[in-house]
Amino acid sequence: MANLSGLVENDTYFTSKEAWVDVLHHLDRSKIYLDPFYGDGGNIQNLKELGLNVIGADLDCFELLRNLHFDVIITNPAFSKNILTEFLYNLSSLDRSFIIILPITKIFSKYFRTAFRQYKSIQLIIPKSRMSFINPTNPNKKSNPSFCCCYVCYKLDLPSDIIFL
Repeated sequence: MANLSGLVENDTYFTSKEAWVDVLHHLDRSKIYLDPFYGDGGNIQNLKELGLNVIGADLDCFELLRNLHFDVIITNPAFSKNILTEFLYNLSSLDRSFIIILPITKIFSKYFRTAFRQYKSIQLIIPKSRMSFINPTNPNKKSNPSFCCCYVCYKLDLPSDIIFL
């Protein structure tokens, strides 16, 4: 089973608080959110500071998905194909609400289309600018990847299937 111990250095980037600010008004604050990709715990702390009830732990992400009580998955998963593929298939089998950050090109991948073929209500939120991430080796400097990311959503009852921020 893939887990975070299989990450290589290039996989370890964390989500800034700013990445979530623009989508907060689409998130129901009465729900319990799970971030299964704990990382350094900073994303959970940031989301709590933004007023969301978020849980997570420094355990195998697939174990958390199966064993914790939550309403919505909110995360920036590892983008490596081996981990992301397994995560997307697990996400698909759960059939639970989620909002995840992904490089927009991933929605064109065979594994994404296969995992979510039966889902008719995948929705996208396109940010107004390229997202920056936090490099743990230099947390004071944001990392600007060469790819664009979006928020992939399911069962969030957004007002339209594609939202441009």
